[in-house]
Amino acid sequence: MLDPDEAFGERAARSVAEKLELPDQYFEQGFISDEVLKSWGARPIIALDADDAIPDGIVLIKESRVRFSAGDGCVTPHYEEIEESLPATYRRSWFRQMGLNPAQVRRFQVRGRSMEPLLFDDDTVLVNMAETEVKDRQVFALRYGDELRIKRLFRKLDGGLVLHSDNPEYQPEIVGPDLVDEHITIIGRVREKAGRGGLD
Repeated sequence: MLDPDEAFGERAARSVAEKLELPDQYFEQGFISDEVLKSWGARPIIALDADDAIPDGIVLIKESRVRFSAGDGCVTPHYEEIEESLPATYRRSWFRQMGLNPAQVRRFQVRGRSMEPLLFDDDTVLVNMAETEVKDRQVFALRYGDELRIKRLFRKLDGGLVLHSDNPEYQPEIVGPDLVDEHITIIGRVREKAGRGGLD
């Protein structure tokens, strides 16, 4: 292993560069050219200020909050974009790669510790609202009563659901088939996460 406090000779530098497939004289120049980065499939980091124009191929998505209203025997979710939230930046090509439509996704903030170590309090998740069919072991955002929950779901043979928390300190919640329609609305599948959870 290399000691960062000790210099090493030209032969060692060339050997390291060759094994890592770095360009010639990388250790002299101290950077990798854009052409080499592109050949590796690397993409530059884009930093945007609030007043900057959005570059082509970039999608900004702010956080949303949701409230539920009951009427005519059903519960309807109402979404509101949080204007003061810092938008997340995505490449449009990423949506194509994932098979997602940017118009059908929303970002929500995670509350609580029940999904640790996957999701931490104050993380955000990107939810694809076009995916509402429950498949075992996938993570979904859902209405449970009048609350937004994010849980790993399992469907029972009798039509009920198991709401599983990844944190072993929290017990699974079993919702019987007679209560699913009344108490649960699947909002969408969680497809991406972001945040500093676990780094503090």
